[in-house]
Amino acid sequence: MASGNADTPRKAYITASIFATSPGDLKARREELRFTMHKKITCISFTEFMDEFLPDSTNHSEVQAQPIKSLVLSLRSSGPSSEPPQDSVEKPHILQNPFKGMQPSATERSMYTKITEALNAANPCPGYQFVPTPHKGDQSADTKQAVDCGMYPIEAAKKLKLEEGDRFGRMAWSWVEIAIECKMNSVSDDPFDEDLEGHEPNAETRRHVLGQILSYAEYVFNHQQRMFQYMLLFLGNCARIVRIDRAGIFATEKFIYRSTHGDRIVQFLRRYAALSLAERGHDTTALRLDPKSDDAETMRARVKDLGEDDYVGALFKKQLREDWPWWKLEVPDELTGHTRRYLVGKPHFQAPGVAGRATRGYVALEADPAEGQKARFFYLKDAWRVVSDDITKEGVVLQELRKHEVECVPTFVCHGDMLGQRTRTQEVWPKCHKGKECALKTHQHYRLVVKEVGKPLEEFSNGMELVMALLCCLTAHSDAYSHGIIHRDISSGNMLLYKQPDGTWTGLLNDWELSKELEQQEKEGRQPDRTGTWQFMSANALDDHSKVIDVPDELESFFHVLIYLAVRFLPHNLTNSSVPQFLRDYFDDYTPHAQGFRCGRTKAAAMENGRISLSAYNAKKEDQPVEKYLRFTWPTKSSDSAPSGPLDNIVTTLLSWFKAYYTYHPNKEAPVRSNEGITAVKLEFTGVMGRIRAKRKGDSEATPNAEGVHRPTEAASAAGTSTEATSSVMIKDPLGEAPGRLANKVKTHEAMINLLLSALEHEWPETDRHKELKPTTKWKPPVDQVPKGSKLAKDSAEGSKSLKSPKAPRKGSKVSSRSKVSTGSKRTSRDAGDIEAGPSSKRRKH
Repeated sequence: MASGNADTPRKAYITASIFATSPGDLKARREELRFTMHKKITCISFTEFMDEFLPDSTNHSEVQAQPIKSLVLSLRSSGPSSEPPQDSVEKPHILQNPFKGMQPSATERSMYTKITEALNAANPCPGYQFVPTPHKGDQSADTKQAVDCGMYPIEAAKKLKLEEGDRFGRMAWSWVEIAIECKMNSVSDDPFDEDLEGHEPNAETRRHVLGQILSYAEYVFNHQQRMFQYMLLFLGNCARIVRIDRAGIFATEKFIYRSTHGDRIVQFLRRYAALSLAERGHDTTALRLDPKSDDAETMRARVKDLGEDDYVGALFKKQLREDWPWWKLEVPDELTGHTRRYLVGKPHFQAPGVAGRATRGYVALEADPAEGQKARFFYLKDAWRVVSDDITKEGVVLQELRKHEVECVPTFVCHGDMLGQRTRTQEVWPKCHKGKECALKTHQHYRLVVKEVGKPLEEFSNGMELVMALLCCLTAHSDAYSHGIIHRDISSGNMLLYKQPDGTWTGLLNDWELSKELEQQEKEGRQPDRTGTWQFMSANALDDHSKVIDVPDELESFFHVLIYLAVRFLPHNLTNSSVPQFLRDYFDDYTPHAQGFRCGRTKAAAMENGRISLSAYNAKKEDQPVEKYLRFTWPTKSSDSAPSGPLDNIVTTLLSWFKAYYTYHPNKEAPVRSNEGITAVKLEFTGVMGRIRAKRKGDSEATPNAEGVHRPTEAASAAGTSTEATSSVMIKDPLGEAPGRLANKVKTHEAMINLLLSALEHEWPETDRHKELKPTTKWKPPVDQVPKGSKLAKDSAEGSKSLKSPKAPRKGSKVSSRSKVSTGSKRTSRDAGDIEAGPSSKRRKH
């Protein structure tokens, strides 16, 4: 059952998204992690925490643990057992405070050694060692972040490269059992605040610490197979114990550990040691492979002597990083009741974040091939799906699509929920918030395997192949819609290139996990933090978070994908140096709003004006007029004199339709140029493309009302407008066509499908793809004409502060001694990646 709509503000994961122009710095990424944990934090007493999550009982029932003989690590024989050691069972009558008498630390550095030495001396978790790792980042991670300390299996701790005379080891995210963070101040460094609703802090420093511990939790989740995890926070002379799963956070109240309640840390760790691996949060359906095991050797052997065209084998080989754990994953087959097993390395795709679906994708090798047959590759998707009566499992959706013979979608192999692996935060939350409706979702661990392994859409060879792939995906979307299913998450990452048996690369519409049956679409709105990828969502959907996603939104998303890839890889009249700024403005930008975030102005203006303006990007050249609007050209050395290409016809026509849909005002006809002297090719309509063309031609001939053929839902939404949808679509907003009729073209699939089909019947440039224009390094947008750190900027910042008067507290308001810290300032920058918008910039309070 769904537990209600989430209340997380819309904007999550812009800078951390793989589609972002700039990945953003560490501060921006941590802000987004904190952002997605909004209203998902609860602080409770230590006793309540222990009773709920680590009860004093030999029969722990948080999950149904499947007993296994050992956790298979590279230290197979000495890894922690799934059963608790006999001497680790808690003995309350001898609990002592290992921190009693500890002198206050003068520096955070001294906290690391004092705390780990005290814990190691107490030995609350036999088989584990506490190691400080504050400075040396994990070399397998994309950043060099390192949590201050951690609890590691003893044999793993030996591998942390502790040098002679050096008390600090190197961080190892794939081995740490419990992360430990130390801070000097118990108030200003506390990431939680019980005095505020939602227990989220307002003070800037405290908010930063919250983002920091969430980034550590994200690394643990990413490097391991975890259902949930625990973390210890030492804050001056106080401490907290934290539990994190995909639904939210529970933390204990602060308690003084040095003089009075340090035994609580020991009590927690002893109970933790008495748990099985599953009860500690480990996914026991994922077996970590010894690098020397037979399975690991099988994985290496499978990618030896790969053929030049074996792109799937090449993808799998790329995942076999020696600095990353390899796994054997179980996938329950709900159709047969059997369990299948697959071998995987590093994820091919890893969604960012701590809370949420946490989708991972692997190119997977079957672990148990039929006798005498070569092991085959598949694509395995691992996610924490939302449990709701209105959301169908993705595997069921794929089976339904195949039942209706929908082409260009993945072929279902097997799927299933992982038994006993469901979030608990949403279960405990109502007990601690009596009389309040729980907005948290229930997440269930789920795996899906499909036959096809595609390659990213951005690897298209030329513009014609890109349009052909989009047409395949658009056709799949249309056919699914005709059978009552809408995708709701069209993005560049959810469309793949797939090699057909005849060698042709076609499109594959992937990732149907957010799809819904049309009859289940809620009239009152969608879940705000659920549907869509920011960069490709329609302007309407970004401006109205409760809007039900419908066909015009989806078709607009297809259009944004086309622009996103064409600007990066195909010839146009936008100067190369301006591409990063344009990508940021069009796809990543947002407009602040009192109730969240809205569409950025560049995308919104394109939809409203029917043109994509270049006035802010292209500099005026001497004796040459500046081209005001984006135009896609044939490949020539100079874009100024290049003729418009066939892609420009598609873009201009679609923009005119979207403009009419948004504003009901027609666009002006674009100039037509010559393409003489450029090598061109025409598409041969065979295989999948031939069937798509024949089907559309057949539909057109079968009835004059092509919009209504087998599509009663679409026909109803565009009643009386069917004939113009299948008329000549290679047009550019003719003055004689009514705006209302143009607007209707984006209410159904047919006009756009026929537009792409018609375009593919024309000549296309054979080699129009050029090198990538999206920055591969950490590009940053210009922030200010005044250099950062200059006297003028500094004086301006200080002067602006001196003009501000502190706000007086409201009459009757209570000021807590624990909350006497400055509140966070409002951030003025509109861009999620622009987190350093000059020396006088402020952070926005979320």
